[in-house]
Amino acid sequence: NFGRFRLCYEAGLRGNPTLQGRVVTKFVIGRDGAVSQSADGGSDLPDQAVTSCVVRSFQNLSFPTPESGIVTVSYPIMFSPG
Repeated sequence: NFGRFRLCYEAGLRGNPTLQGRVVTKFVIGRDGAVSQSADGGSDLPDQAVTSCVVRSFQNLSFPTPESGIVTVSYPIMFSPG
C-alpha cells in the first residue's frame, strides 16, 4: 500500500522538489479489520495537502481482524526526495 502514500508525496514534490518530513497517521482498526478513523498524529511535513492525502489513504486499508476488539495505531512515514 505504500504506492498510495508515494503518490501523495510525489504530488507535493511537483510544487516543492526539496519537500521532506514525517507524516504520522493515527488510525483505528475496527472489529472487522477495516479502518474506522484516521487523523494526523503529529506530522512535521510542511505540506498540509500531502499530509491530508496520506491520512485519507489509510481509510481504504484493511487489516486482519483484531483478536481483542478495536486497535489504535500511530504510524510514522518518513518522506525525502531521491
